[in-house]
Amino acid sequence: MTHPVADRVPSKLTLGVAVTTALVCLLSACGGTATSDGKSQAGACTQAEIDPASFVDPTRDTNPYHPLKPGMQWVRGGTTEVGSRKVPFTVTSTMTDVVRQIDGVPAIAMLDESTDAGEVAEVGMDYLALDKDGNVWIFGGYTEAYEGGQFTDVESAWLGASDSTLVGILAPAKVTADTPQWCISAADGEKPSVGKPVEVGVKHCVKFGCYKDVRVVQEGEVDAPDNENKYYAPGVGVIDNVPLDASLHQDTFQLLNFIELTPSGTARKSKLVLDLEAHARTVAPDVFADAPDAKRVR
Repeated sequence: MTHPVADRVPSKLTLGVAVTTALVCLLSACGGTATSDGKSQAGACTQAEIDPASFVDPTRDTNPYHPLKPGMQWVRGGTTEVGSRKVPFTVTSTMTDVVRQIDGVPAIAMLDESTDAGEVAEVGMDYLALDKDGNVWIFGGYTEAYEGGQFTDVESAWLGASDSTLVGILAPAKVTADTPQWCISAADGEKPSVGKPVEVGVKHCVKFGCYKDVRVVQEGEVDAPDNENKYYAPGVGVIDNVPLDASLHQDTFQLLNFIELTPSGTARKSKLVLDLEAHARTVAPDVFADAPDAKRVR
C-alpha cells in the first residue's frame, strides 16, 4: 500500500445502517481483525459490512483534504534511511480517470511512482472511494518493486474487504480535536493502519507554500501508531510528513509541486494504470485474475 504508512519505502448525512455502523467502528478505537461479515478478532481494527449504495462517483471530489479530481498531480520529496544511509526519494502521485468496481463500490486509481536516488523503486496505485458524507476510503492497492529499472516483485496486492484485508477511511471529511482514532486499511498479511488527530486548524509552511486550516494526523500501525505525522491542507492534501518514534526508515517528505495535467497527460498516466493492472493479472493472479476490468471514465 502506498498511502497510509510512509515506511512502506511508501454520506447523505444519515447513512444506511451498514455504513453508519462502519463509520462508528472506523472512527473509534480499534479492536478487531478485518472480516467480510463484520466480525472481529483481538489486536486489530473492526470491519463492518459496507453498503455500496452509500458510495458515490469518486470524481465528484467533495473532500478538500484529499482531492480526487482526475488529472491532479503531486510531487513530494525527501529522504529515507537505507541501512545507515539517508537516501533521497521522490514520489509522484497522479489521480487518474481509471475506475474499477471493488465490492460493488466505484474506486478511482491514484498512481504512485517512486524513485530512490534517481532510480525507479516502486510503481503502484491505491484505489480510493468516496461516500455520501465526503469521506475518502481506501479499497485496495497494488505496488510493484523495481531495481535497475527492472521489475523484481510484487510488494502489495489487494482488493476489497476479506478475512485478511481491511477497507477503511483514509481521509475523513470532518476532523476535530475530539475525533476518535479511525482505521485506515490493511493489505493482505499487513497489520491495520490507523489515524488520529494531533492538531486541527493550524498554519503550516513547506517550500512549496504556506497553508491555513491544516489538520495534523498521526498515522501508523494499530499497535504502534506513532509512525508519522501527516499534514493535510485543504484543496491540496498531504503537504508534509514528519517521522515519529515507530518510523522504521525515518521517512521525511514535503510537497514540491502540485499541478493539474492536461487531458493528454492524464490519459498517459491512466494508460500506465491499465498496463499495471494487466501485468497484475499475471504476477498477482490470486487477486486480479478474476477481478472485473477497470475502465477510464473520461
